[in-house]
Amino acid sequence: MKIHPLAAIAPGAVIGADVEIGPFAVIDEHVVIGDGCRIGPHAHITGYTTIGKGTSIHTGAVIGDEPQDLHYHNEKSFVTIGENCILREYVTIHRGTEEGSGTVVGDNVLMMAFSHLGHNCIIGNNVVIANASLLGGRVEVGERAFISAEVKIHQFVRVGRLAMIGGDNVITQDMPPFCLLQFDQVQGPNVVGLRRAGMTEAARNAVRNAIKIYFFRGMARQSAIDEIRQNVTMCPEVEEFIAFVATTKRGICPGRRLKSHKEDDASSTEAATE
Repeated sequence: MKIHPLAAIAPGAVIGADVEIGPFAVIDEHVVIGDGCRIGPHAHITGYTTIGKGTSIHTGAVIGDEPQDLHYHNEKSFVTIGENCILREYVTIHRGTEEGSGTVVGDNVLMMAFSHLGHNCIIGNNVVIANASLLGGRVEVGERAFISAEVKIHQFVRVGRLAMIGGDNVITQDMPPFCLLQFDQVQGPNVVGLRRAGMTEAARNAVRNAIKIYFFRGMARQSAIDEIRQNVTMCPEVEEFIAFVATTKRGICPGRRLKSHKEDDASSTEAATE
């Protein structure tokens, strides 16, 4: 164990074996830190927070602070971070709002610098959240999803498994599994992500066909689901896609428009100069 003499550790904190804690880090009394963790300088771990073994928390991160929610009145709530996660510089993760609730981060999650999780978020295993992306309260992100830099995700939104969201998008509706989104629209399947995840070619083709029917045929949700069931080879991945879109409460992100984003921008510029 390597604890810098300038670190501040409350007597009630539980520190595992082979933990490194840098100077001016603050570990409050109800915190549990697993074996082999690394806590960088000026990090603050507070609240009822549990850090899984092998996780690395970098300079200035704040984990487990009070939620930014006016409904919170000092209830006992939690943050749970999985094993072998990497939380980079100035990441912030807030605890749950209601009594006994929590924010949960799975195993092998990478959160890059300045990214944020609001209260009661649930993040699956192997998720990547890039620099300065901001997730509001109660956002759910499925396993192996990739959220690029400077993405803003509205509270209560779900992001499905193996979805990829391009940089600088604003997400206010559910993002289905296996899809790729850019310019605030679903562009098609996350081809590279599905292949890297080991999805079979047959499953990838079935998912691609389901996405085409749902997003690019101009059909109502239930009609699109019925069309998928009738004309796409069913497999667990397609069933997962259908179950996700069928249970949405916020609606589903829109599909790609006929005109490109650049064409819209050009039309707006021409109109402004006339």
